[in-house]
Amino acid sequence: VGSGGMLIQSKKYVEETGGDVNKIDLFGQEDSGTTWSICKMNMILHGVGGANIQNEDTLAKPQHIDANGEIRTYSRVIANPPFSQNYSRDGMTHQSRFHTWLPEGGKKADFMFVQHMLASLKQDGKMAVVMPHGVLFRGGEEKTCRQKFIEEGILEAVIGLPQGLFYGTGIPACVLVFNKANAANRKHVVFINADREYKEGKNQNSLRPEDIEKITHVYESLTSDTDNNVEKYARAVPVSELEQEEFNLNIRRYVDNSPAPEPHDVKAHLNGGVPADEVNSLEYHWQNYAQLKEALFSLGHPKQKDDDSLSSKYWSFAQAIESKADIKTTIENHPQLIAKHDAFYGQLDNWWSAHFVPQFHKLGDEKLGSKGVFALRRDALNSIVSALLPENLLTIYQVRGAMANNFKQHEADLKSIANSGWNAELIPDEEILESQFPEVLANLKKDAARITELEALFAAVNESIEDDSNETEEESESSVLPKAQVKALKDAKKENNGQLRDLKKELKFAKKEAPVRALQLEASIEKLTSANTEIDAKLEQHTTLEKELKELKAGVKEAEKKKENLVDAAREKITPAEAKALIEARFKKQMRDSYAHYLRQLVTQLIKAIENLYNKYAITTKEIITSRDQQASLLNDFLMELGYE
Repeated sequence: VGSGGMLIQSKKYVEETGGDVNKIDLFGQEDSGTTWSICKMNMILHGVGGANIQNEDTLAKPQHIDANGEIRTYSRVIANPPFSQNYSRDGMTHQSRFHTWLPEGGKKADFMFVQHMLASLKQDGKMAVVMPHGVLFRGGEEKTCRQKFIEEGILEAVIGLPQGLFYGTGIPACVLVFNKANAANRKHVVFINADREYKEGKNQNSLRPEDIEKITHVYESLTSDTDNNVEKYARAVPVSELEQEEFNLNIRRYVDNSPAPEPHDVKAHLNGGVPADEVNSLEYHWQNYAQLKEALFSLGHPKQKDDDSLSSKYWSFAQAIESKADIKTTIENHPQLIAKHDAFYGQLDNWWSAHFVPQFHKLGDEKLGSKGVFALRRDALNSIVSALLPENLLTIYQVRGAMANNFKQHEADLKSIANSGWNAELIPDEEILESQFPEVLANLKKDAARITELEALFAAVNESIEDDSNETEEESESSVLPKAQVKALKDAKKENNGQLRDLKKELKFAKKEAPVRALQLEASIEKLTSANTEIDAKLEQHTTLEKELKELKAGVKEAEKKKENLVDAAREKITPAEAKALIEARFKKQMRDSYAHYLRQLVTQLIKAIENLYNKYAITTKEIITSRDQQASLLNDFLMELGYE
């Protein structure tokens, strides 16, 4: 059971789907004493302190036994057992759990855990277990296990996951789903290859909300109707085919999701033009954005002809596309694209106002509790699909995934609203200041911007080359001097002041005893005083800006200290109605931003696709060869002029 994360998530799932968590009991067993202690603590912290978690080796001494001394059975069993472990048969109890004994050495205990889980499963139960890919295709006893699972009809699905999802191992894993219900009539095994769809992280990868939605949606669809195959993603494979493959369950053998090879048209490479097949492969985008294709391409190419007419098999880049940079500008600024996205946001706003807001308000007004949050989530996931899917911009998985992600991010806030109402404590400090003290926030932003401007000015001057006359002029115009120059001027003034003190002392006695020397001293004093005046003039504006920067930083620091008091005072002023409006606005903005992210991805994919066509076909092979020959000829001429040939 590990630290209990799966059990906690299973409880949460029951709540999210409208089930009664009071009617479920949670059980688990963990071999490590430290991990068992953490698991027990997790159960208490998440409100499931009554979970029955035992500390013992699951294979050697199972602890969950019924009144007859047999392995206790459950409706649902889930686990992520340790991969590739050894085990020992000596002293093992309840050996009837296992129909196939795996080698005790060789780190092949994976299917031993699976057999134990199946022995703990009721006759109408379902289970899911995370396994390494090796169990899918290795021979020997593991093949015998796979064959028995398939022939008994209990293996329902094999789901391939991306690499790097789990702590401690970077290898890709899979989920095996077993279902004893209706096993005798099961003639297919569902294969889902989801190993290419994930979010890449620095230390660990993760499944995005849309990835999870897609896996669950396709699994439910294919297990209910084996004809609902998804190309390059999922397929219901007949048992007869698995028998022909000798029960090898290598996922890519049945669902190969390798990307198609990059197409290349030899005629287009030689003579120019963009193949119509490759342009039309983006038909999904052309349907969404009317006339965008015509803004990027024109039909036909002067060097690609059928008889005497232009060939319809090739397109040319439009006159507006003079360089690759024009592609991005043309797409992003196209009126039909902007109008299509505006219509999408319009539908989102309509759904928000007409469908979501009344239930959202009811959640806090009537304090519906956690059940209200999960009911709101279920309804939002279904109703948003009806609102946005007809726009044909995002897939059902992206539409539902974005909404699921919003609820996940705001889960704590929503539960607080549902239990305590519209509490101003839920509003971030910045939003509090913006609503109650906008002038304070505006001044802080203004001062921060000025600080950035001054720091950039000082940094730019200090990075410049001081012996460049043009840059020296720029320094004098900006009134900012490099640090080295400021130091030199201050050192010069300090030296001048030292000389002035000595000269003035000498002048005091010279006026009485040496009038001529006194005149010389007065001239020297006047010269040094004039030099100091020039230095002060040079330093004046620089010092003013330096002082301004120092005062601004001190002011911002002081304002940041006072901000906490302002925020506390502002929260006291906010009424529940104002809090409701601010919380609603923030939730709506973040929801809108999540869908905007998907639309940006969509546009970026289109831009990259067109840029790829430009890279391949904008310049022909013949043009490259001609250019090469011209440069070679030019090089030969230079070599001859230099006398090398």
